[in-house]
Amino acid sequence: MEKRQKVLLILLHHVLTLVCLGLAVWALYNAYLYFNVRLVWWILLYVAVAAYFVGAVLFMRKHKGIWRLIIHTLALQLVPICATVFTFRLISESTVYTPIEGKAKVYERAFHDLQDKQKAAALANGLAPFRSRAEIEENYGKLRLTRKLVQIESNPKYIVRELTSSLPYVVPKVRDLLDDMAVRFQEKTQSKSRFVVTSVLRTEEDVKMLRKTNVNASINSPHCNATTIDISYVRFGMDRVRPRDNYQLRLALAQTLHELRKEGRCYVKIERKQYCYHITVR
Repeated sequence: MEKRQKVLLILLHHVLTLVCLGLAVWALYNAYLYFNVRLVWWILLYVAVAAYFVGAVLFMRKHKGIWRLIIHTLALQLVPICATVFTFRLISESTVYTPIEGKAKVYERAFHDLQDKQKAAALANGLAPFRSRAEIEENYGKLRLTRKLVQIESNPKYIVRELTSSLPYVVPKVRDLLDDMAVRFQEKTQSKSRFVVTSVLRTEEDVKMLRKTNVNASINSPHCNATTIDISYVRFGMDRVRPRDNYQLRLALAQTLHELRKEGRCYVKIERKQYCYHITVR
């Protein structure tokens, strides 16, 4: 009976330890996002806690008695419990995080601008399709000087991910739309969080290759006219000082696109299989 009781106490000790450590990890991770604290300090803290835990287990094997076990268990939880309480106090007293009210789906119901509508806008505002990437590179200098084509790249407002099936070139109206979209997005989130552009200008060769793996890729795609971009609604560049969970960021982006679409600045279609908003400038 004593042996069974000892095993149960040890098991209880480990369960309590894992629960407290897990809670502390979660709380400190949120603190790392909410506050400008270097991750290395949290890592060093948990290395110290882990070292203490290993030493405590070795100590426990050499000593017997329920009171020693209880005292030791309470002492073991002291560091993560204090860290957790401290973090929760910081978060509860902080005013940097104000959740956005609303539901993304309410705005996304309007994002059903189909291909024919977007293609018409692309033909009116864009360039003739390019056959290959070599053709774009050969003519980019002339197109840039005449302000018919500009390059976009990652900046403090938004991220242009490493593109594999498109090139980071657009007509100037798209870049202006992106800049306005980014300003409104960051104002809504009260942060420096950035959305991610996942696809831009496609050549006819790019479309042919993409159609082998992406059923949404059309040979008559407005992407070919340098007027259309895809923006992810599941990936964002987080601001570590004022974070938003993905849904809050998606909601802010949906609200921004809804406003711009209502103002007649763009057409938007949600592509659920590709997890992105398909946007064509007007």
